[in-house]
Amino acid sequence: MKKNLFTFSLLCSVFLAQQAFSQEIKFGGFVDTFHSAQIFKPEFDSDGSDGKNSDRKLLDSRTRSEFELQAYNENVSMFCSVGASYDAVCKSRSEFYLKEAYIDFGNDWASLRTGRQIIIWGKADGVQIVDIICPQDNRTLAGSSIKDKRIAVDAALLNLHSEMFALDLVAVPVFTPAKMPVEKDNPLNPIFFPSKSGKAPIIWSDEEKLDFDLKNMQGGARFSAWLPFADFAASFYTGLDHDAAYTTSLTESGIQMTGEHKRLWMAGLETAIPAGSFVLRAESAFIKGRNFTGKKWENMTCKPVDSNQICALAGFDWNGGGFTITAQYIEDIILDFNKDEFERKRRLPKATLSVEKSFLNDLMTLNFSGAINLNDKDCALCPSAEYAISDSLKIKGGADIYTKGTDKASTYGKLKEASCGYFRLTYSF
Repeated sequence: MKKNLFTFSLLCSVFLAQQAFSQEIKFGGFVDTFHSAQIFKPEFDSDGSDGKNSDRKLLDSRTRSEFELQAYNENVSMFCSVGASYDAVCKSRSEFYLKEAYIDFGNDWASLRTGRQIIIWGKADGVQIVDIICPQDNRTLAGSSIKDKRIAVDAALLNLHSEMFALDLVAVPVFTPAKMPVEKDNPLNPIFFPSKSGKAPIIWSDEEKLDFDLKNMQGGARFSAWLPFADFAASFYTGLDHDAAYTTSLTESGIQMTGEHKRLWMAGLETAIPAGSFVLRAESAFIKGRNFTGKKWENMTCKPVDSNQICALAGFDWNGGGFTITAQYIEDIILDFNKDEFERKRRLPKATLSVEKSFLNDLMTLNFSGAINLNDKDCALCPSAEYAISDSLKIKGGADIYTKGTDKASTYGKLKEASCGYFRLTYSF
């Protein structure tokens, strides 16, 4: 209730500011329709029963509209983005929403942005390492990128800057969790929240609700430098983990799963170095207080395991001959590891590749993106093609394919049921 009141007050303030200050107003937005269907026949149904005789299902059938308003007046500007979405497959994803709504105050050396906003840190492509301020919307996976999935947070961002240096100070007073497919009508629900383990039923507790409280406040700082030979940044952040950590207990009714958002601390470094047609990128984060799923939870009460984690990335971008290629190697390591306590492996090395090429005077764009977990050889393969019918109208088709590799319980192996083909038609204005 407090968060809804905060958002309503924020939206009113933005529109009052627009009326009071604006000398220039811009409108924009888009309308799109998106549909996806399973590639593989499901192995289980939503109730956990054997699904080998089930037909392939639609995963998305969404029509969405989003409207943007920008207003400017000397050192003051505002931005507001609102939308509505209807999903014929999953009614729980149908909603009216406020995406962003903020006011900017600034001059030659400082700016202050307050309101609901998306804050992006880091230089990784499609991977979150230092970029942990904004949660993700995981209610759909088909055709989604991190850009599409980021959820804005209610925050105040102070930026002090010069030509070569900048300092960002951010405060997030209201916690925003990741959105998960908790509703039973969501086709992804049985993947993320299975109803059975063997013959034992699994009972998932309601999502933890966190109202405004000083102990739940989050914040951090990021120092950036743009030098002639490279860009650098160092950051620190503390906040609640957007993904809940689950405590498991065996009850008479079955296996009880109770989620809780734990506090973590992050210190990160990042750099980007131009080298001819290449841009070399590296990023790393030390995360203290990350909670992981415990082992052998089917047979005993098990709390999440608190440990320290290092995530790191090295990669490059290359442009030439009309191609854009991005390749990355990623490490995810638990420092205080005991194989008898953790469900996951100590190291989760991964590699990603993205290749894009434009044709027909940039009207047609072909893209292939892929990721492979090097431990279990499970993959995410995402080919797509987009054609611009006009400046305003684009059509895109593609597929998201998840393979099991050597272990069906691996990261992408668990998502095999979400493998799909899709198309999107977008009109921008």
